[in-house]
Amino acid sequence: MNKNKKIPSPQGPLKGIKVLNIGTAIAGPWAGTLLGYLGADVIKVERPSGEYLRLLFPRQDGIATAYTATNLNQRSAEIDNKKEEGMKAMQQLALQADILIENFRPGVADRIGLGYEALHETNPNLIFGSTSGYGDVGPMKDLAALEPHLQAFSGLSDMTGKSGGDGEMIRFTHLDPTGATFFCGLILLGLIERERFGHACWVRTSHLANTIAHMMNRVAEALMTDEPIERLGSASSISAPNQCFKCLDEKYIAVACDNQRQWEGFCRAISSEELGDDARFKTNVLRVKNREQLAEILQALFETKPSRWWALRFEAESVPFGYNLEFDDLLYHQQIVENEYLTTLHPRHTGAVKVGGLPWQFSKTPAKIDPKVPIPGEDTEEIMKNGFDKNILNQAPKSPTENPELPLKGITVIDLTQGVTGPFLGLLTAEAGATVIKIEPPEGDWAKKLAPETSTGNSALYESFNRNKKSITIDLETKDGLSKLREMIGKADVLIEDWGVDEAEKKELGYEQLSLDNPGLIYLALSAFGEKGPLRNRPGSELITQAFTGYLRTLGEVNEDPVRAGADVASTVTAGMAFISLLASLYHRLQTGEGQRVSTSQLGSLMTLKTLQWSGMTNPDDWEGNFCKNETVGAAYGQRTTDGAIFATPSPALTQEKFFEMIKEFGMYEEFITEKELMDNWWNSFGVGTHSKIAEPLWNKYIEKLTSEQVLEILNRYEVWAVEFAKLKDLIEHPQLQALGMVHQLGDQFYLRAPWSTPWGYPELQSIKYSGND
Repeated sequence: MNKNKKIPSPQGPLKGIKVLNIGTAIAGPWAGTLLGYLGADVIKVERPSGEYLRLLFPRQDGIATAYTATNLNQRSAEIDNKKEEGMKAMQQLALQADILIENFRPGVADRIGLGYEALHETNPNLIFGSTSGYGDVGPMKDLAALEPHLQAFSGLSDMTGKSGGDGEMIRFTHLDPTGATFFCGLILLGLIERERFGHACWVRTSHLANTIAHMMNRVAEALMTDEPIERLGSASSISAPNQCFKCLDEKYIAVACDNQRQWEGFCRAISSEELGDDARFKTNVLRVKNREQLAEILQALFETKPSRWWALRFEAESVPFGYNLEFDDLLYHQQIVENEYLTTLHPRHTGAVKVGGLPWQFSKTPAKIDPKVPIPGEDTEEIMKNGFDKNILNQAPKSPTENPELPLKGITVIDLTQGVTGPFLGLLTAEAGATVIKIEPPEGDWAKKLAPETSTGNSALYESFNRNKKSITIDLETKDGLSKLREMIGKADVLIEDWGVDEAEKKELGYEQLSLDNPGLIYLALSAFGEKGPLRNRPGSELITQAFTGYLRTLGEVNEDPVRAGADVASTVTAGMAFISLLASLYHRLQTGEGQRVSTSQLGSLMTLKTLQWSGMTNPDDWEGNFCKNETVGAAYGQRTTDGAIFATPSPALTQEKFFEMIKEFGMYEEFITEKELMDNWWNSFGVGTHSKIAEPLWNKYIEKLTSEQVLEILNRYEVWAVEFAKLKDLIEHPQLQALGMVHQLGDQFYLRAPWSTPWGYPELQSIKYSGND
């Protein structure tokens, strides 16, 4: 890759695409932001009073930082569609748009006159993207779902927490932007289907479906093995050692050995090669089985030297390691600065605000964060008058094939990746109809040796992430192997690699070399930390990225052992981000015929995903709200019951009168009314409210006397939105997940499908096909 090559001016691969965003909160608006980053013209429309996200804390100059960070790269209009003039304006926007985004509960878009059927009749080219809380079908379809509800109900909280402790929630809005990421990918699939096959479809997903999909490695464990889904603190279910250790200087260092080569380097780094010869730890599966014994030995060793010593040793042996960083560490960290993973915007109405940088780098169509941040509603007059553009001519309907087709049908993907992120990305393309050829070295993908094992002898993660692919073994250390691969790439549409910066060029397989013979090639490079900076060649891992980006600071109890998110969230979110860039590049190729190189990193993806955190900590009016306090308030366990835990938050229908009736049923009224601060803030005394932590002991005192079922029955009667903390294995059998139809059977195995509901459906389910030395 020629890093000195002049970068073209930012126009983005989606230049010319028009998006009408009527979404609210985070999932819909942030999907619009991502499309805006990619060059689409996005108009965000709200009711005249503005959406509720503007009122959250923290605020900067009176407006919620979350609102500012969630609505970038979009024009802003306030339109009352209940009035004739407003509805006409909305209909005109929908007539001109390529894409509509909404994330209401099922049926709401129809009820307000902006449903798919009504709009598609006048604009047959409109791709209608919907994401709801729990899906369009099933017993929970009409329920609202805030971030904590999904963390609790999805099983993510049940698998997160210290070993032997209670399940806990990530004290950060993680699932909302994650859901927006997968939603954005689905919308782009709809765009690709329209461009290739002529159908402008209604594409649907849900918060629950996206949450389950981004936990696919843990779901695979539940579906394909008998191993329990446990809470492991900072440790991992798939490899060991893979956790945080406390050093002599009282600092924690995160270390991860995902494969045998890293384990052998780890043993050299700690000067204990005899540990590698110990029969209990010879293989990764054995190390996971004997994780506690191994951790005890290692903790005693780490306590003998400061963290700096271990960092030097691990760096010398290419063992993934890192630290639990905070915001101020990241602001000036050379890796963050050189890759521009944080950027400063200067909205006129709020002052300077930090947001996550771009997660992708395109060689020919650079994405861009627009420095102009609109004042809410400032574009209303222009948009009411002209729509997207008064000179736009409505497009003629496409010439569709007889039925909707899988969007990536006929697209060939060469997948050179191993582990988690790359294979998950390859799987997403396979689920959209691509022919995915997985190239494995003679020793195989190291993910085969992760834990737990399935009946095939391979890991559940490997079997789940590599289904619907054809595997070919090629030795790239030989001339014949390299020649064979070059021949295959010459006929391919997409190449995915995770070899590390400049490694492809050393094999003469870099983009500039390959594009000479295949100018339409879309070349997607994945890395751990980005392609610039001092860490550009350092190996990464799930835990290391979670620690680097501060996830561990929003889990566990303050000043106690670190806790990680219980699923491989960094790896799967990165795959989701890369999927977006792949589809955007494919759209650009359909318009121009040219391919390009795109790079995405795990660090960059999580820095982008945490943009709400960075904006909240920039310069708030007061140190109030989740994004300010989530690192210091302690573990979030929900409201404990006799047999588990629930999470509840007030619905708009909850009045003060009903609230007091409700707490009388729980028996806590007399004690509650003695607390003036709680009385003054009764609405915020539970759920995500500003006074929920203060009131938590009082709630627990009375709710702990009841079962989860009893508590939910009372809450539901008073129109409180509440769910129980579900266990993943139980959730798989839950009627709501069954209704979504995401779990499919092949022989005696069960697999999780992609998180979308579309007219084109899924390709036939197949286990990975091996072709040996092809």
